Amino acid sequence: MIETKQRIQANNPVNNLSYKLLSLLSGVILLSTLTGGCSSSPAGYKADRKEKESRVSEKEQKIDEVKVKDFTARGYDSGTEYAIDSSKLTINLDNVSLQLSLVHPRREGKYPLVLYLPGLGETSDAGSKFRNAWATSGFAVISIQLLSEDETIFSTPAAREGDFSYIRHDRYSTEVVSNRLKMLAKLIEYIKKEVEAGDTNFSNIDLEHFAIVGFDIGANSAMIEAGEEVPSITNSGIPLKVAGVIALSPYTDFSGSAFNSRFQNINVPVLSVTSDADDDSHGVVPITLHQAPFQYMPTGDKYLLLLAGASHAVIGNGVQGKETPAPVSNERKNETENVNSNKGSGRGRGGRNGKKSSENDSSNSVATAAPAKRPPAGPTQRAMMEVSIEKISTAFLNAYMKNDSLAKNWLSNEAQPWLYNIGQLKGK
Repeated sequence: MIETKQRIQANNPVNNLSYKLLSLLSGVILLSTLTGGCSSSPAGYKADRKEKESRVSEKEQKIDEVKVKDFTARGYDSGTEYAIDSSKLTINLDNVSLQLSLVHPRREGKYPLVLYLPGLGETSDAGSKFRNAWATSGFAVISIQLLSEDETIFSTPAAREGDFSYIRHDRYSTEVVSNRLKMLAKLIEYIKKEVEAGDTNFSNIDLEHFAIVGFDIGANSAMIEAGEEVPSITNSGIPLKVAGVIALSPYTDFSGSAFNSRFQNINVPVLSVTSDADDDSHGVVPITLHQAPFQYMPTGDKYLLLLAGASHAVIGNGVQGKETPAPVSNERKNETENVNSNKGSGRGRGGRNGKKSSENDSSNSVATAAPAKRPPAGPTQRAMMEVSIEKISTAFLNAYMKNDSLAKNWLSNEAQPWLYNIGQLKGK
């Protein structure tokens, strides 16, 4: 009897269906247990991961204001903080209208003059953060782009074609450099005249203490006025004694005289600023050559701020994305390679002149191997590098324009520990 009942239950369709449903449910529960529950599907996991990566990326693109503020607070403090005024003037030099930017302490008095010369493609508004810092510390700062062609160079056909080799040779040709220096002399004459005439725009300028700060092509002009020997150029000099020079991304190449003689007449205090990533978009000169002036200048009040990973734009207090060059065609690449292999030809399109130096000349021996590629500095690191340039340049100006012994001591003893992994400050 019992055996018959079991056989009937087994053949019952309803019971058979219930058994299958129970088996299926057990399988689902087991699968859910093994995979950690049904809440993390593959699609959901990918979405969560993408969201986390997005949050990390967003965080990396933001400046850590607390970190930058702490770094700034531990840097050089001149002990003064003047309220400043700024203005713009249009002046006429050699029948050419140029825009001049002036920033200075609001308080009445006489302040040392700092002349800022911008880089290629920049206006007189360039380097505003640095210029404001110097004015706040007690300097009258004038900024001007001496040649209008230097300001508009990146809108030319050569720039649109990506022919930065031609741009470099053109803008550093003896003819253009001589013209730039002529305009610099006329500018200084103009400022002297206005100061002596009592012009209210220039009345607070102390002409007895004068420094030149230049970025890129501006650094080229500043170094020549400091005493760099450049054959074939015409330079009548300027009617003011230069008390110091700051060269932001100083320019040099293998053309012209040998390094061990080119920089030997620079006897004024000089601060050079560059990095292991100072690769300007309009040149084909090895990055390490920016260090050559410091290496070959005579000992005495010379400094090199060598930053870790600072781009050319960061050194000039410019826009980070602004320095990306246009695509270079294969034809242009070959042309650039040929120019670079003939280091010292000094010639660009149109027969620009320059003195050739031997590529194997031991007096021009500078390490030119490309440095190891460094990942781009993040926003926080870039901000800290700009602060380091601002603080060290301000200390340098105070040390040699105002004969501030505390500033000199900070440069010699405290600047390097403060910089830590931002870079290094060398002196000789």
